[in-house]
Amino acid sequence: MNIRFWGTRGSLPAPLTAAQVRAKILAALEAARGLTLPAAASELAALADEYLPFHTRATYGGNTPCVQISTEGPDYVLLDGGTGLRDFAQHYRRQHTHGSRPSFPVNTTFHVLLSHFHWDHVQGLPFFFPLYLPGQRIIFYGTEKTEEHVRQQFFVPSFPVPYEALRAQIVYRTIAPGEVFDVAGLQVRTIQQNHPGGSLGYRFEHDGRVFVYSTDCEHKQGNVHAPDYPFLEFFADADLLVFDAMYSLDDATYAKADWGHSSNVMGVELAARARVQRLALFHHDPLHDDAELTEILFNTRMYAEMFHQEQGRKLHLPRKYPSEVLMAYDGLEVEL
Repeated sequence: MNIRFWGTRGSLPAPLTAAQVRAKILAALEAARGLTLPAAASELAALADEYLPFHTRATYGGNTPCVQISTEGPDYVLLDGGTGLRDFAQHYRRQHTHGSRPSFPVNTTFHVLLSHFHWDHVQGLPFFFPLYLPGQRIIFYGTEKTEEHVRQQFFVPSFPVPYEALRAQIVYRTIAPGEVFDVAGLQVRTIQQNHPGGSLGYRFEHDGRVFVYSTDCEHKQGNVHAPDYPFLEFFADADLLVFDAMYSLDDATYAKADWGHSSNVMGVELAARARVQRLALFHHDPLHDDAELTEILFNTRMYAEMFHQEQGRKLHLPRKYPSEVLMAYDGLEVEL
């Protein structure tokens, strides 16, 4: 499986401002003081990668959730329909544009698995242009009201194009929590999550690899350490866990308790107990800029390493902390 992130923000898009771009440029210029800059663009890019931290030379992005799973099959598998879905659609257009006009293959199938229907997870749907193309097949997976909620994204005056204008073949499949089913050669299992209005987590298995997508879920501290917490089995032995780490531990526990999101600390704790290999922090708070997200990543890695060392001193602890902690960003690809 190849996992590609098209949108990683939570709640609402968070594009870079002019002031933030200017700050990155100034930081890059400051870092370049005293350096002899090469003339070749490729060498200049390599120098930037070497000397500049990620939050200066790049960005974690501003799109809301959309993640793609690719296998050797011809179908497209997409998780959630935030604004990142539009970027995926433009990528699809470029793939099939030769010359001045795109030429799209007929009978292409897109599987869109929705965690829930809060706006940040569906606001990209009206801009997913394959919906308007004859010969394309889009299958939406979600709760029993999936069709109703998808149709609502095309209501006037919120969006000027009515649902009836869509030309693709559209299919709806209702998924129950705990159900096991197949999607494009992937075995899929779901779990009910703790979020206002509910949400679904997805576990994918393919060719001996396991990928878990669990966003918009609040994990209470008491549950994280319970021996029978159902998410332990759901996350078990995942090669990659995408985890909602929108809040700090303090906010998740007190100021924003019951808001439906979790923290980086709880992500590490659950990943450790479930023997997860790689943990990707996801659903970033729109209030956190790139520098703050880098600091959160650093602190999360330090926390994981500290408890990994603690485990070595206390061998009776049944935990193996994740070998790698990632901060998901728009454009990140992870090969499993």
